[in-house]
Amino acid sequence: MERELSLISTHVTGLDQALGGGVPQGSIVLVAGTPGTMKSSLIYNIMYHSARVGRRGLYITLEQTTDSLKRAMERMGYPPMDEGKLYLLDLGVLRTALKRAESTKDWVQIIVDIVKEAVAANEYQILALDSMDALYALANFEAPRRELFQLYASLRELGLTTFLVTEIPIGSAKLAQYGEDFLADGIIHLRQVEVGETDVQLRLRCVKMRMMNHAHNSMALTHGDDGFAVTHVLARKK
Repeated sequence: MERELSLISTHVTGLDQALGGGVPQGSIVLVAGTPGTMKSSLIYNIMYHSARVGRRGLYITLEQTTDSLKRAMERMGYPPMDEGKLYLLDLGVLRTALKRAESTKDWVQIIVDIVKEAVAANEYQILALDSMDALYALANFEAPRRELFQLYASLRELGLTTFLVTEIPIGSAKLAQYGEDFLADGIIHLRQVEVGETDVQLRLRCVKMRMMNHAHNSMALTHGDDGFAVTHVLARKK
């Protein structure tokens, strides 16, 4: 008898349905997009609402400070969350806590060790790493594909549902730098599309989501008082 697949809701109106039910628990999902496409906000939304229903989350930010991220999310309508349910950890805290380890410059192992300790102590179920590009700058990979394979393998061993923010340079057709798109279980691609001469619309597309019968078309992504939502893109009549 086939075991029922455990799914995590995105808490984005219309997106779970487009994904075929949600994100499979334990998946590693790249959230890739050009600057300004609300990648961090979308992931925070998933983790915030997941924490409210009992799925604890650890959000590691390697670019923004914890205070800056909290203020930005509060302005978007996410009140402060109990740190026992959703914990934000920034690079400054990491460096202060791991001065000795930092001298090795093995940032992948440093982050893996931090996550392992945090999961053992607090039973986190969802992890965000924001962003992979900041990690690349820190880690100075000698063999990127091998080291990323080890990172992905370590996260899978912990059974975490992981969201990895990946920045796409404007004009680039590549979703990832080192083949992470092949290693990942899922890819959500965000981009800005010019509509007419003055409007810009945010679009979301699920490029892949293993084990799920998901929609492949692009959808319009919006954020308002009721949170995030995706809707079908209506073709304009000529």
